[in-house]
Amino acid sequence: MKCLFGVAVVLLLSACSQQLGKSVESTIPRQLSSKASSAALDTPAARRYIATRHTLLLEAPEAELQKQFDAIQAACVKLACVVLRADQTQAGPHRPAQATLTARLPPQAFDSFLNTMLEHGKLLQHQRENEDLTPEVIDVDAKIANLTALKTRILDLLAKRSGTLEDVLAADKQLSMIQAELDSIQGKRKALAGQTEMTRVDLTLVPQPLGAERSWAAPVAQAAGASGRVLMSSLATLITATVAVLPWLLVGLPLFLWLRKRYRLRKARRAQAAR
Repeated sequence: MKCLFGVAVVLLLSACSQQLGKSVESTIPRQLSSKASSAALDTPAARRYIATRHTLLLEAPEAELQKQFDAIQAACVKLACVVLRADQTQAGPHRPAQATLTARLPPQAFDSFLNTMLEHGKLLQHQRENEDLTPEVIDVDAKIANLTALKTRILDLLAKRSGTLEDVLAADKQLSMIQAELDSIQGKRKALAGQTEMTRVDLTLVPQPLGAERSWAAPVAQAAGASGRVLMSSLATLITATVAVLPWLLVGLPLFLWLRKRYRLRKARRAQAAR
């Protein structure tokens, strides 16, 4: 009798521990997520994650545009910047030359880079934009902490091997899903770090206008240039239209002359018949 009573007590304690483990497992993610988010947002001196972007427009003599742009790129590389994009457009009949650079560099290196850019071109425009990404970063960090804790718990359960084979396979499948989601979230966090821990620079380098355009005759020079472009554009349109209509004229004009001749002959015959 005592033996049966002892077995019943052991089974009861085992069932209670399993229920407690399930309840703890279901509440851990919510507790971690809420605690991480509230702790980060409620702290008075919480760090702010700001994405800074500088948009600059510089001009340089057209003959030195390539040289100055190469010097700016070299200075950017020396400051440990990450070049995201670098484009150069050659001058055309209706298109001036242009060079563009998009890069990320450490915030403390921006002033030095700006001074270097001003040595190779004249500043025409400088715009600075700041975007607060703090809520998004806090949310991503909370998800990472949540998934990491859940991953650790599943690894502990697999290490103990206390369940059946079906339970182990289910836990292993859930671990794979958690790892995939964790990799995705960590990739997003890395992208956010690139925006908040580095300063983005968008540079456009354009050719310097001619000397006449900087004097009192600038409006006249600009008007003459614009008039010439309009005249050439109109002439190009006329040539295109002529080439487009010419085949139809070659076919339609002889047909029109033949029909006109037939009409006149018919009209003359009618006049003779009326007499």
